[in-house]
Amino acid sequence: MQTVHIDQTNYGGRADVFVSSTFNVHSRSFLRNNWERLITINGKSEKPSYKLRIGDVLEVLDQDVDRILEDKAYDKIIPQKKEVDIIYEDKDFIIINKPKGISVHPGVGNPQDTLANYVAGYLDAKGEYDARMERGGIVHRLDKPVSGLILFAKNAEAQLYFQKQFEEHKVDKVYLAKVEIGENINTELKEKIPAIPLDASEELDILVKNNFETDSSWLKVDGYIGRSTMNRMKMIFRAYIFNHARTALSYFKPLSENKFLVIIKTGRMYQIRATLEYLGVHIIGDTMFKSLKGGAIPESIELESILLSCKDMQGNMFLKRLK
Repeated sequence: MQTVHIDQTNYGGRADVFVSSTFNVHSRSFLRNNWERLITINGKSEKPSYKLRIGDVLEVLDQDVDRILEDKAYDKIIPQKKEVDIIYEDKDFIIINKPKGISVHPGVGNPQDTLANYVAGYLDAKGEYDARMERGGIVHRLDKPVSGLILFAKNAEAQLYFQKQFEEHKVDKVYLAKVEIGENINTELKEKIPAIPLDASEELDILVKNNFETDSSWLKVDGYIGRSTMNRMKMIFRAYIFNHARTALSYFKPLSENKFLVIIKTGRMYQIRATLEYLGVHIIGDTMFKSLKGGAIPESIELESILLSCKDMQGNMFLKRLK
């Protein structure tokens, strides 16, 4: 939830005009159709034509309206037959090794040929697809150009269970990023680059042994992520709070000058990519985060989800990794 306090700088106009100009809303008609779902003013629902007054408190129930629009686009997943790389499967969930260049879920104008369609097709062919699930059993997301481990639920009960695990930050996720270091790299991060390259597999072993507790070789980066005003497709990281930003916590461990392990404790949009940009480091292939204004949206970047661990529905800890 995002809160805006109306003051002398933004009072007097219509509430829907203010929201559409402040947040990334695709159309006024979409906003009107979803107004009651999205917006409260002073704790209650008001008409879109409501005139904002000094002292009003406007709350947006989801900062990223893009995602609400996506949700509507993939309420019903169309099963498609295509082979998926299954790392693990039981009666409640399935872990897939997602390739680069494929979207996890359908979006506006893109109803098919996504990982969700292929997982639905796989389960449907076995007679195991649970139509009660929302969005085809999606529990969390990976960006289209990112590869690696992703979990799908196989039934509605499992979906609710794992969604709660992610929301309560009870899931451990580790990524491997291949990077380019800029001239303005963060000094503290630069000092942690080892003289002799470290092995990713060995470092994961240490991390797992220590129950994912990081030591001084990791850089903790705590701050805020919000949408860029220079490019609405981008998110930016800052150490201080700014308009509509949300808290973001990440840890980075350099294995060498061009390989980093990454742990994220919050699941913000483009969190790893935006935070690395702030630190003066760019993921190889990530043209979108190569400059402040941003470049072309890439199909493939050198960022991989290599470890996923949490408790299953029976309370047993499971861990799957690619390295």
